[in-house]
Amino acid sequence: MTSNFTYADRAGNIYYVWNGSVPDLPHPSGGDSLAVPARRTSDVWTRLIPYDSLPQMLNPRGGYLHNENDPPYYANMRQPLDSTRYPSYISRPRLGLRSQHAISLLDNDRKFSLEDVVRTKHSYRMLLAERVRDDLVKAVRASNPSPDVARAIDVIAKWDGTVAPESKGGMLFETWWRRYTAGTRADTMYAEPWTPAQPTATPRGIRFLPSAVEAFAWATTETARRYGAVDVAWGDVHRVRMGSGPNAVDVPVGGCSGDIGCFRVLSYRQEPDGKLAATVGDGWVLAVEFGKDQPRAYSVLAYGESSSDASPFHSDQAAMFARGELKTVAWLPKDVDAQTVKRYRPGTER
Repeated sequence: MTSNFTYADRAGNIYYVWNGSVPDLPHPSGGDSLAVPARRTSDVWTRLIPYDSLPQMLNPRGGYLHNENDPPYYANMRQPLDSTRYPSYISRPRLGLRSQHAISLLDNDRKFSLEDVVRTKHSYRMLLAERVRDDLVKAVRASNPSPDVARAIDVIAKWDGTVAPESKGGMLFETWWRRYTAGTRADTMYAEPWTPAQPTATPRGIRFLPSAVEAFAWATTETARRYGAVDVAWGDVHRVRMGSGPNAVDVPVGGCSGDIGCFRVLSYRQEPDGKLAATVGDGWVLAVEFGKDQPRAYSVLAYGESSSDASPFHSDQAAMFARGELKTVAWLPKDVDAQTVKRYRPGTER
């Protein structure tokens, strides 16, 4: 078992370790599998890789660390870790679109305030669009499209490339991509697959242009059928829905899956009315600044402090989350007292 562990402190130190209990295998795996055959006693591992030998870095250049559940090698692009220094079975190099999106936000010489961090965290860009949209638009326009398809590709050409709630084009674009990549691994459908030689510029382009054009014609019809128009706003379909009765929340939300390059990552389930309700993703967000005297922080817990629909603390932060807002964290006793609703001590109530 492994986890990406990051650390920061008031003195300005930052640290990252690909932490976990990793067997020190007697010999590497073979072929394209991480599995290692154990046919005799000498094949069985007897110890773990020492902590100091795990992938890690302390105070790298550029002053940032990040990880979005990818392997450890690109936690900082100014000092990437050399994967050849570690056993191949630790993890092979990979950098998903969500991680590349994060790097584009962080790997610069900008100075960030705490408020800048909060605003940056809610980036609505869909990085996939920046990698394949031009190819799609050119291919569809060159295919002598029907009037409906021609109007639909104009929507994609004018789209701002985001999944902000008011943005129009993202729903059509994702419907096309899911159709184009259906039944196969999406990473095989790019003209240029991801490569360690260009870790933040690949994958890109469309490998099978005729299939992409056919999939777009299907997506044009399907998007209009499902949602009433090809230029439906993202937030008209994607919702945060929580609670019931007077505590009910049903509001538009921006965000999408990490595999298509959203940093504000959300997954959805289809509702009976055809809308998509957020279920998994950025449910808890905390941004902290370590001050000289006390921390300063903002947070949001999208799914609330209570699991009961009847509780006022079940859905009270859902709309705030959907708007991309965070609340100020109460650190001092006086601030906690000012927000206290009820005091309880064990044994005083039944």
